[in-house]
Parts: sequence; structure tokens; C-alpha cells
Amino acid sequence: MTNVKMNRKKFGFTLVELLVVIAIIGILIALLLPAVQAAREAARRAQCSNNLKQIGLALYNYENAAKILPPGAFWSCPDGTRKGSILVHILPYIEQQTIYDKFDFKAANIDGQKFPGTDTEIGSTIIPTYICPSDNHPQVIDTESHPSHDPVKRVALHNYAASRGPNQLANNPACPCTHPFNSYGWGPYETFDQFAGPFTRRCTCVRFSAITDGLSNTIFFGEVRPMCSWHNDNGWATSNNGNGYTSTVIPINYNTCKRDASTSDNCQRYCNWNTEAGFRSAHPGGAQFLFGDGAVRFLPETIDHQMYQYLGGKDEGQPVKMDF
Repeated sequence: MTNVKMNRKKFGFTLVELLVVIAIIGILIALLLPAVQAAREAARRAQCSNNLKQIGLALYNYENAAKILPPGAFWSCPDGTRKGSILVHILPYIEQQTIYDKFDFKAANIDGQKFPGTDTEIGSTIIPTYICPSDNHPQVIDTESHPSHDPVKRVALHNYAASRGPNQLANNPACPCTHPFNSYGWGPYETFDQFAGPFTRRCTCVRFSAITDGLSNTIFFGEVRPMCSWHNDNGWATSNNGNGYTSTVIPINYNTCKRDASTSDNCQRYCNWNTEAGFRSAHPGGAQFLFGDGAVRFLPETIDHQMYQYLGGKDEGQPVKMDF
């Protein structure tokens, strides 16, 4: 019997070929990941822009009903009451009437109020319209016990604040910060009747007619990052939460996100009362702003700083050039 040897070809990758394939796959992944991340950020930014548009519609509906704009906050009012921030008072106009009705506005202070019959703070409720998905902060926190502030409470955070425009800002003696930006402000630190932008936290309302620079030339709201700001981390329902206090005198995206004493520059820390009160976002290169005409525009952090003040002011009479 004849033994026939059959030649069998063996198919497979050599080690070199396998390494080449792995390298090619790695290169493709490296090329695709930035594109995927950019697409995701574009979607998050679009959602963030839509949130601001919803806030703009709420302001118009509020004004249509009350014939006046709400103040940035009812904080430190002449009668000593605290009735919440603007984010509380536009709740009925962003389809959150049920939450709004839980507050007892007959009380002198609504900060920290709880759902009737429970130990749950009303302000711990997450309001999706107030959250920018690009900013990866926790949505609910226990606030720290700030000096001269309310005790620790459970709060849901927010990413948008009503603008006080180019007003000067105060200094926190416990976290002092010296900076040059107040020289750009033509409004005093804080009075009931003198504020350069459309909103103030001192309980004072304005009408559309007071915004003589034109609604399309005036910033109403802008983005903020609560974990980078001593005021903004107080939660959307707290009276003193940065609404009607946040100022355009601080450059867009000025970094104040350090929450410990690891830096000797308090201007980089969230605990000062001046640089922390600027507009900033998690979007690369700038932040989104709601203007008085309801338009949402992305302002680059490289914007001319004086022009930024003109956009922040409601009645200074300076021309603006919207070339961004």
C-alpha cells in the first residue's frame, strides 16, 4: 500500500502581521475617538443652548403676566425677607408649577423649605432645564456651612445665572483676592437701585423699557459652573445663589475651580466673592449667553473685555459690534 503524503497549507497570521493589524486598529481608534467626543460635546452644547432658550421663553411669559421682569433674587430685601432666586419664580413657565406650589411664599424666608410633611428640601429637586450636560458636576450636594450663610442643606445645582452686568464685586476677608477687573465696572458693588445689568439680587425689578441699549445687545443670562463658585453652589432654590450677582467684569472662563488651599492665589479659588462671580462653562473656548431678545449666542473667552462690558450693561449707550 502506497503512503501518499498530502501537502497541507497552513493559514494564519505571522506575529509581524498581527502586530501590524493591531497598530492599524489603534490608529483608527485614535482617529475616531476625537470625532466621537466632538459629536457628543456638540449634542451636549445644543442641549445647553436649548435650556437657555427655555429660560428666555420663561422670562417673556413671566413679564407678559406680571408686566415686569423678576429680580435676579429676593435676597437681603429692605423688609429682611428671602424669597428665593429668579430660578424659583420662573418655575411655572418651564412646566414646573407643581414644584413652585410647594413653597410657602408667606414665610419670611423660603430658603431650605421642605416638602410638607417630609424632611426633604424642595430645593433638592433636580430641574433638568437648569443643568448643562457638559459640566460633569454632581447634580445634588450637601452645601458647606459658609460663614454668614445658612447651615448645611441638601440642594440641587444649576448652571445658569441672571446677569448683573458690569458691576463691581466684593472681597471675602476669609478668602481675599486682589484683581484688576473692578476697574471695568461702572456700577457700584451693590445698591437697591443702581445695577448696570438687567438683574440684581437685591429684590429690584426692571421693565423692558429700562433696557435702552436694546434687548439684542444685552446679556440676560449666562452659564456658570457651581463647583467653581461660592455663590452658585448654593443650589437653584437658594436666594443667594449667584443670580443677580454674577458679573461680566470677570473674564469668561476665568478659572476659580480650586476648592482647597493648595494654591496661594485665592483668585483661583471658589471661595472668594469676586472672580468666582463670573460666567464660565465647560465648553472649550467660551460660554453660552441668553440675550434679551431670546437669542442664545456663544461668546468666545477671547472677546474684547470692554465690549463684553457693553454687552453686559443695559443702558450705558455704547455701540456694540457683534462680530463673533
